[in-house]
Amino acid sequence: MKIPEKIRQIFDSAPVHQLATSSCAGIPNVCNVGARYLWDEETIIIVDNYMKKTLSNVLENPVVAVLFRSEKESYQIKGRCCYLDSGPLYEEARKWMRSRGDKYPVKGALKISVDEIFNSAGGPGAGDKIL
Repeated sequence: MKIPEKIRQIFDSAPVHQLATSSCAGIPNVCNVGARYLWDEETIIIVDNYMKKTLSNVLENPVVAVLFRSEKESYQIKGRCCYLDSGPLYEEARKWMRSRGDKYPVKGALKISVDEIFNSAGGPGAGDKIL
């Protein structure tokens, strides 16, 4: 599913996003992520520098949600992810992270395929499915 341009711009400009995961037993986890980018119009990459509970959850249950906002707008993207610790896409994520500093371990990367997008702002339309 393609992310509309307006939503991609907000994704790119928001400094920190929230990533929600859940274990197979239904135990939730939410973490802040700053090391992320759009690989294409349908795919989010999140670099794993220090993931513990998040990594454990995505290896058990690949369904995730990413929340991000601007001053007036907020969106939630739901999708399925796979964990990469080798291969071309991992190497690209590693190179991207290294361009921001060599202090990050870059243990792996989450490749999230976008399935749904929701309006997460308050007021009329809150919770509405966009795509």
